[in-house]
Amino acid sequence: MALQFVLGSSGSGKTEYIYERLVRQAGEHPKKNYLVVVPEQFTVQTQQKLVELAPNHAIMNIDVLSFKRLAYRVFDDMGMQDIQVLEETGKNLVLRRLAQEQEETLTVLRANMNRMGYIGEVKSMISELVQYRISPEQLVDLTEDKTISPVLSAKLRDVATMYRAFCDFMKDSFVTAEEILNVLKNLVPQSETLRDAVLVFDEFTGFTPIQNDLMRELLQVTEHIYITLTIDAAEDFYHCSGNEELFALSKKTILSLMKMAEELHVQVMEPVVMTDSAHKRFKLAPALAFMEQNLFRPRPAKYTKPVEEIHLAAVKNPQEELILVARQINALIRQGYRYREIAVVTGAVEAYQSYMDPVFTKYEIPYFMDTTKEVLFHPFIECIRAALEIVDTNFSYEAVMRFLRCGFCDIAEDDLDRLDSYLVATGIRGKAAWSRRWGHMPRQKTLYDLEQLEKLREKIYGYLEPFAAVFARKDARVSDGIRALYQLLTQLDTQHQLWNREQQLLAQGEETRSREYAQIYTIVMQLLEKYNLLLGEEPLQIRDFTEVLEAGLSAADVAVIPPGYDSVTIGDIERTRLNHIRILFFIGVNDGIIPKAANAGGIISEYERELLAEKVELAPGAREQAFIQRFYLYRNLTKPSEKLYVSYAKVDSEGKAIRPSYLTGVLRKLFPTLKLQEPEHMEAHTDFYTQEAAEDYLVFGPHEEAWYALARWFLQENDMQKQEKIRKLLHAPYTRYEGEPISRAVALALYGRHPYGSITRLERFAACAYAHFLQYGLKLAERETSTFESVDMGNIYHTALERYSRKLEQSEYDWFVVPDAVRRQMAENAMQEAIAGYPGMAVCDTAENAYQRKRMLAIFDQTVWALTRQVRAGQFVPEKFEVTFDELEGKESLEYRLSHDVTMRLEGRIDRLDTFEDENKISIKVMDYKSGNTKFDLIRVYRGLQLQLVVYMDAAMEMLRGQHPKKEILPGGILYYHIDDPVLESDTPLSDEEAEQALLFALRPDGLVNSGEEIYRAMDQNFEGKSQMIPVEIKKNGEISTARSKVASTEEFAVITRYVEHEIRQCGEAIYAGNIAVNPYRSDIETSCTYCPYGSVCGMDAKIPGYEYRDIGTMGKEEAMAAMRIEQRESENDRKGGNQEWV
Repeated sequence: MALQFVLGSSGSGKTEYIYERLVRQAGEHPKKNYLVVVPEQFTVQTQQKLVELAPNHAIMNIDVLSFKRLAYRVFDDMGMQDIQVLEETGKNLVLRRLAQEQEETLTVLRANMNRMGYIGEVKSMISELVQYRISPEQLVDLTEDKTISPVLSAKLRDVATMYRAFCDFMKDSFVTAEEILNVLKNLVPQSETLRDAVLVFDEFTGFTPIQNDLMRELLQVTEHIYITLTIDAAEDFYHCSGNEELFALSKKTILSLMKMAEELHVQVMEPVVMTDSAHKRFKLAPALAFMEQNLFRPRPAKYTKPVEEIHLAAVKNPQEELILVARQINALIRQGYRYREIAVVTGAVEAYQSYMDPVFTKYEIPYFMDTTKEVLFHPFIECIRAALEIVDTNFSYEAVMRFLRCGFCDIAEDDLDRLDSYLVATGIRGKAAWSRRWGHMPRQKTLYDLEQLEKLREKIYGYLEPFAAVFARKDARVSDGIRALYQLLTQLDTQHQLWNREQQLLAQGEETRSREYAQIYTIVMQLLEKYNLLLGEEPLQIRDFTEVLEAGLSAADVAVIPPGYDSVTIGDIERTRLNHIRILFFIGVNDGIIPKAANAGGIISEYERELLAEKVELAPGAREQAFIQRFYLYRNLTKPSEKLYVSYAKVDSEGKAIRPSYLTGVLRKLFPTLKLQEPEHMEAHTDFYTQEAAEDYLVFGPHEEAWYALARWFLQENDMQKQEKIRKLLHAPYTRYEGEPISRAVALALYGRHPYGSITRLERFAACAYAHFLQYGLKLAERETSTFESVDMGNIYHTALERYSRKLEQSEYDWFVVPDAVRRQMAENAMQEAIAGYPGMAVCDTAENAYQRKRMLAIFDQTVWALTRQVRAGQFVPEKFEVTFDELEGKESLEYRLSHDVTMRLEGRIDRLDTFEDENKISIKVMDYKSGNTKFDLIRVYRGLQLQLVVYMDAAMEMLRGQHPKKEILPGGILYYHIDDPVLESDTPLSDEEAEQALLFALRPDGLVNSGEEIYRAMDQNFEGKSQMIPVEIKKNGEISTARSKVASTEEFAVITRYVEHEIRQCGEAIYAGNIAVNPYRSDIETSCTYCPYGSVCGMDAKIPGYEYRDIGTMGKEEAMAAMRIEQRESENDRKGGNQEWV
């Protein structure tokens, strides 16, 4: 029984020494057991190293094991096959279930238990308590300590509750991974494998209390134990002044084991001290040897020679940092290095993970990411979670589509898209709707084939109904749910589909992803078996079942195996073990990563952990962890034997500025001559070694000799598809949007020779020709939805107002005399009928839409009240409602001959037509109801964006001229009424009458009114100052305030009308001339892109030459009228020249 340390600084040859000695001894004593214990990640590398050292490359009596594998080896030798070990996934399953059972007992933890990842934190806490030999009873004793705060005490009480429940569950049935060593400790005295064996512990920085307990037993039965530790040969091995010492971990381990050996009367032999790292690992790199001797030492020296082996760089962001690394790796490979001799490490793998594959693939660098990958968001796992969500949410649309989109149901993508659109359009939800034949057809009927959809429904429901039925049973157990899930996965043939996907990925060269698919099915099946074994007899509740299963899945991960022997290793500074590395790239050397920011998560805070550390031994806290991280930094930075590249980013992936780590300052103090490199525009650098990387240079590089040579080389490519790609890249910097038109023939084919055009269509063209082309040419439409939207609200209000007007017309009353009670009843009936008759109003069954319905009834009642007050204020009489252009007499003004073979006919509907008539003339007022807040603007009329009311007035006047040929027909006004429930603002409380007057003013129509006093007084007879009924204000001298009113003379109305006719003709001609330019307008408050549904299609980008907005500008009324007159005169001159023909 003997203990011996092998000590030395990083690179001094400790491992080589002990392995050579071990191989020699094993050869001399073939019957003795030699066991090498290393961390789990190191077992394969260590076996390779020992085989290489053995004379005949065979090691018959040397085993390489981790602590866990050592335990299993002993269990096997002693015939103990029945030990049930609860792995991480199993722990999560059990803890999730226990959390549900203990919910009423828990206080502080209860609120967080359903938070994603919190069960993992509880598991980590319990694992830590097990490793540091703290029992539930000890925790309860701590809660009674008066120096502990009530909050911490409550937390510890909750943890103790969960811990005790966990221990009770585990008793006599299972052991955890942490407790395996406890079991092994008790078996050590009886083990023949360990008796008189020689053990080597290599690559450990220290041991946990539970490992120390095992070590105590091993010291008593083994012949010899060697332990290698990293510590400078010049240090005092047997004295530690504090955690701040660089080698504090190693010193504590030495002192702890020596004390143990003394207590057990085990001989401690003189340590083997390795002193010559400068002539071992760093013989070709004096600067690295200097760094090893001085890094993080109390009184470091300075290296004054030129530094060739260490490089420091600052780049823009993490992506460019990886591009820099990839370029340097390519250059090193050209110099004769192998990929396996290069490693990339960082303190934040997750910040670089998304860039790794695209960058390293572009530069054709084989790599191995030394991480485990969570499976929770794998498509197969998503499929399982979605199936459970379907049951939990009663076949909700989101859950069903999530299940189908995972790709395991053998349904074509196009069919899925159609089904998706159909479900959205019809609002089909719930198991009942899925169980019966579908017959409802959306408004866009041509898009759907009901027979095909019915086949899909039957197929999908056939998969899901038996699965859902099990969870509906009252007597069902967890084992029934697991069986139902397994049957669903079998019915979908998921195992075969996963194998097919694995083979496809292999064929594409994606070995890492193919291995995910190779492992995932087994992982899930093992988890289901474990779930069944642990909790199979529990009652089956869908929510509990899902939570427990997801907890298990969240702990599962797939092991990633290196794709080949010659590849760059990428990993984490703490997890990844590196050996025989010549080049190391240390990236992400930023503050918060190096050193790692203190973890804000966890059940107990860092402050609480420090308080507890005074009473019990726990895992290192934030302060101690910072010193441990420094030790890991030392070990990593001294791993490469020839070159070290250190780099950091200036901004993170979100564009936020980040600071470099303190480590960069430490290095620059050690090496005053070390230059900071700050490369910019990585794509424009000429150090590229792959074709794909060279393409970046074509786009971003300066047009110098190298650029032209590269362009010529690319253009000699025989592959026409690649050559075309290169041509596009070369032309990319000169891209300009031209807005080329379609031909007249195509325009005729799209729009026809006798098109019907709504005013809205022409306004759309004036707003943006391309949006018009997409909507009316290609007929692209947004996906129909069953949800109740503002357009539906507007349609219902319009229908209700028409119904109310008809009811009033058919009654004994009119707008002037209808009693309030009758008006209210008529309004309610009209609105109820409009809602009941509106397509798809079945969706009003939801609580949200029931509220919307109630609110609409109230707003409509208020609207009818306001409209009635407005009518009664004047002498204009509502005559016609919802008048279509087809109903009008004298339709000549609605037809435009655009050429000899194309005639455009306008169509539209006037919401309300009011007239004021005397012996000689009739004045017309056109009202248009809007559910949106539309304001009349003469500039928008001039730009063609607001033609509707003017065309309506022109059509109405044409009709009345035909009906009353002997009377003068005058424009009275064109007005928008905004159907709304305005919020009244006032600094002082309002009386009922004041509130009513304020409401009337807020609901005042907006538009343009004839400035003739007789006409505007006929709309509001008795107003003074501001009218509450029309947009007119009178000064004290009786004149109209032109600045505060929207008025126009009869002559100006005529000018506006003729200008709008001219604008409509121009729009029509431009449409048939093939104008489809992306030419949106821009005003002070919006652009035509603001609410445009085609934004994702058109590619409008003001930064690209050729794309630009048309500013509609600002004009006063007189300026706008003058511009209209000028254009009107020019138009008339053109017509007289024979260029145009009016019908």
